[in-house]
Amino acid sequence: MIIEHDEFPSEFKWAAVTTAGFETWATPAEVNAATNAANAPFIETSKAYKAALIAAPQVTFASSPAKPQSPDSFAGLLLINITTSGTYGIAASSGVWLDLIKDQSALKSAGQGQVPNCTGIHKIVLFDLQPGDYVLQIASSKSSDVTVQVAPQP
Repeated sequence: MIIEHDEFPSEFKWAAVTTAGFETWATPAEVNAATNAANAPFIETSKAYKAALIAAPQVTFASSPAKPQSPDSFAGLLLINITTSGTYGIAASSGVWLDLIKDQSALKSAGQGQVPNCTGIHKIVLFDLQPGDYVLQIASSKSSDVTVQVAPQP
């Protein structure tokens, strides 16, 4: 579900997201999401990935997703290394649930980015990040794959 601008809580900031930073969206690399954080592969920022997901009951989440999981949904974990502090957008091609985990706790999002028209991006969730490693937790997918990308935002 995409939240319309007037429905989103006012304390969240909105960022104008253009195709800058999302140049590889149309040609994603393939990656297999993991069933647990210890086996999750690292993905690069500013590069799109088509992630193969796993049946949700087989996934051990790094932190319980806020959205209850359907047993017939798909999920998976990926790792991200952030080298520069700033606001990052996590884009997804469908209405999956996205959590970013640091030290086994889900981070609060900084808002939702505006989705560029005709890109195939369904939503962009914003996070204010410091350097370090994070677990990208994908949940509640109706499909066994999803395209994702993490990119710094202006």
